[in-house]
Amino acid sequence: MKKPNAISRNAETEKWLYPNGFYCVVRRFSSKEEKRRVVASVVAPAAFGQHSVLGFENHVNLFHENKHGLSEPLAHGLALFLNTTAVDEQFRRFSGHTQVNATDLKLMQYPSRKALVQLGEWAMEQGTLTQEQMDAKLETLTQ
Repeated sequence: MKKPNAISRNAETEKWLYPNGFYCVVRRFSSKEEKRRVVASVVAPAAFGQHSVLGFENHVNLFHENKHGLSEPLAHGLALFLNTTAVDEQFRRFSGHTQVNATDLKLMQYPSRKALVQLGEWAMEQGTLTQEQMDAKLETLTQ
């Protein structure tokens, strides 16, 4: 049997749904061979068209604000920050396993909200970024 790939919207499942919006998601599992443990992406509302709510699988950690989406620059800034080499190295120092738990993410130190928004605005202007570009931009925040 195949695993279900949809959520039936009803009173019981409503608590699992989020309004369509911008979110930052982090993959919960990685393999030891992967380059990075922390892999973040932005979920954009346009990808889901007219759908008013979204259901997220259990294999991702979700950054949201009171069960609502983030501002677009904040979502992009969080994703950029979490995809940097510095974050990956920090994560590997305190976690020897390949699973990225929500608690692990909560315990990390983050730049200020203002700095994350600035990172996101910069990232949105750049388009596709290399690892070197993301790492260099993060260095400008920490100096």
